[in-house]
Amino acid sequence: ALGEIPVEGGRPEPVKAATGVELGAAFCELLEKLDGSQVPEMSTGATVVVTMTLETLTGGLAAATLDTGDRIAAHTARRLACESDIVPVVLDGRREVLDVGRRKRLFTRAQRIALATRDKGCTAVGCRTAAWFCHAHHDQPWATGGTTDLANGRLLCPTHHRTAHDPRYEIRVLADHQIEFTLRC
Repeated sequence: ALGEIPVEGGRPEPVKAATGVELGAAFCELLEKLDGSQVPEMSTGATVVVTMTLETLTGGLAAATLDTGDRIAAHTARRLACESDIVPVVLDGRREVLDVGRRKRLFTRAQRIALATRDKGCTAVGCRTAAWFCHAHHDQPWATGGTTDLANGRLLCPTHHRTAHDPRYEIRVLADHQIEFTLRC
C-alpha cells in the first residue's frame, strides 16, 4: 500500500510523510549533485534567480533575494553559486541580448530571467503566483506582429495566461504593469 514499507515476514510499517523543509533540503541536495550537461535547453524549467550586489557575491555579508521574494544568507547564495546552475542577477554582470524583435517567437532564457526579476510573479491583479511557475506572455501576440521583447512581455500564471487568450475577456494594462481582466458583456 502507498505510504507503507513492506517488512519481510511481518506487517508493513507506516512511512512518516516528509515535511516541506525536508523535501526542500532534499531538492537542494539533488540540484547540487546533478550534472546539467545532459539536460535539454527548454523555454521553461527550474532556474533559481538570486539578486545580490557584486560585493555580496564576492564575500560580503548582506542577504541576497530569491525570485520568490524570500531572502537567503550571503553564504548560502555563494554556496549555491559554486555548485549549482543558479543565475545571479548582479549589477555589472554579463550582458545578454534581451530584445529579439520578430526573429524568435519564444522568449529566451535570458529574457525569462529578466521578466522574473522585473515582474516578480504573475502580473494579473491580485495573483501571487511565483515567477518560476509563470509563462512568458506577449502583450501583442507574436502571430499578429508582436515582438519578443521585454517591453511586449509579461509573466502570467497558467490560469491567467489562458484567460489572456480567452476572447470572452477584455484586458486592461494598469499603470503599475499589472493587468486586469473584465468579462465582456
